[in-house]
Amino acid sequence: MNQSPNQPVAHSQLPDEPIRQRVRLLYEKGEAIKFISHLDEFRLWERALRRADLPLLYKRGFNPQPHIQFASPLGVGFTGVREPIDITFAPPLALPELRARIQAKLPPGVQIHAIDEVPLKTRALQSLLIGADYAIIIYAEPDEIEPQQIETAIADFLARGEAWSERERKGAKYRYNLRPLVFELRYEGYDAASEEHRIFLRVQQREGATGRPDEVVSALGLDNFARTLRRERLYTSDNSADEVLFAQYPVVEKADINVDVGRRRKGRHGPKKDDGKPAGKYAREGRSINERASDEFV
Repeated sequence: MNQSPNQPVAHSQLPDEPIRQRVRLLYEKGEAIKFISHLDEFRLWERALRRADLPLLYKRGFNPQPHIQFASPLGVGFTGVREPIDITFAPPLALPELRARIQAKLPPGVQIHAIDEVPLKTRALQSLLIGADYAIIIYAEPDEIEPQQIETAIADFLARGEAWSERERKGAKYRYNLRPLVFELRYEGYDAASEEHRIFLRVQQREGATGRPDEVVSALGLDNFARTLRRERLYTSDNSADEVLFAQYPVVEKADINVDVGRRRKGRHGPKKDDGKPAGKYAREGRSINERASDEFV
């Protein structure tokens, strides 16, 4: 959206509604905060926005939540280079002022790289995702693991038609085939100075069919080594360049890779897990949308 760098965009509104402004930031989640949960990260942003004394818009209801929307929660221990987040303010402010005031209140490890304004009716970030790039960094001394060993493990993985893994979500366990979700996987070399082996990974990231880098590490047999998992980019369907890039890959549907293996028991309060606790939508009652969003990485 084109606009003056010092003036917020004009917004259409109903007579009884405040003028609202939806802003999209690209930020870095660095090493200093990589071990916090998604819920804690949500609180981090809410606290920073409050401390910056910005006109944050809240949803209506018994327990109002601010209009803060993440694209895809990162798992604990993950870092991200350019993570999108949408925030709604009322009334609007100039983008340079917003950026400066927010950055001044963010803790070490969080850096804003870009800020822009998007239409209020833009689709939810999570519904736009189609893929992601990761850097898998394995820490090892020069003689601890040979590059050829990693290259062989990658070649063996890519030659397979199946690579089954198990997850638990919404009160039930399921198995899924990781292999179709991995579009690219290659070894990029060893840096002796920093003692790092680097692996490039590109996966599909769609609802119910997302490849996880930690499970790729397990499939490669590298779980015993210290590592960093860094998401370097997210791809979205509203970006024409991203759409062209991912047109070369198949779209993998959830039904193609998932196999339910968990058992549920039904009762007065809905289905039960083996431990007797509520499952499915009943387990989600009383939890915020941001807690539910982080289920993908539990």
